[in-house]
Amino acid sequence: MVIVVALLLLGLFLYAAVQTAAQSHQLRIEERELRVELVELRTQRAELEGLSRYLASDEYIEAFARERFGLAFPGEVTVEVDASAPLATIRAPGERWWEALFTD
Repeated sequence: MVIVVALLLLGLFLYAAVQTAAQSHQLRIEERELRVELVELRTQRAELEGLSRYLASDEYIEAFARERFGLAFPGEVTVEVDASAPLATIRAPGERWWEALFTD
């Protein structure tokens, strides 16, 4: 009877040890994944802080005002270029490119 109880206790201790080891292994895996995610988040945060500093800079505000609203500093002249679409000329096979210009 004592041997049976001792074997049962030994089995319970072994089961608890295996469970603890498995849980410890799982926690180490999760810790590694969280550390990788932390590094990625820190990198992303640094990039966003850099972008925030750039968007708040005078250079960005000036470029945005020039591009979006066409503003200029006093004494500067703004030039607006209207780049129309190129003429779509269809050439016949064997026709030279300059012949399409003079046949119309």
